[in-house]
Amino acid sequence: MRVSNRHIGNRGVTLIELLVALAIAAILIGAGIPSFLSMIQRSNIDGATRQVMYEIRTVQNLAVTRGGVFGFHWGADPMVGMATSVYRVERDPSGICAAPPNGWPAAGATTATVCADGAPCVIRDWFDLVTEYTGVTIQSVTDGSGNPVGGVMFNSRGASLNNCGVVTFPVRVTVVDTSGATRIIRVERAGRVFIQ
Repeated sequence: MRVSNRHIGNRGVTLIELLVALAIAAILIGAGIPSFLSMIQRSNIDGATRQVMYEIRTVQNLAVTRGGVFGFHWGADPMVGMATSVYRVERDPSGICAAPPNGWPAAGATTATVCADGAPCVIRDWFDLVTEYTGVTIQSVTDGSGNPVGGVMFNSRGASLNNCGVVTFPVRVTVVDTSGATRIIRVERAGRVFIQ
């Protein structure tokens, strides 16, 4: 038997092999980009929905811990006329939906504004979801009958109410993104807040 002295495997990569490998890699990357972008979009709307739900729960917590009526006020409320992606956290020291300065703060009020009782009326200034979640907005805030409402309010027992008009429960806060994906936050009369 004769053993060969030839070195096997010293051959380099040809240009054609390199181009085929690059073409395969490009195809795999190109096929993955749409699903990756879709995943980012879903993450965006899910994050924004959790943010809004967190703010609503914060309002409820403030109402219970500080006592009184606190609200999550939507910027597209006709009384405010701001963008649909905007909201703020505020309180009504009157508890009866009175006009400023005795009740809900005026649209231009800030955290520096104090109500007639000497305490701040605005807990969190107007916040725009778009600054953190591109393309996401609050499409609507509606009651159980589908009627638009300006936001969500809670009393000192943590129950949801609307002392500014007749509202049927549950209240629904609908969050949407530019792709049309929708998430709904549901607020029940007893104060339960969750994503549907």
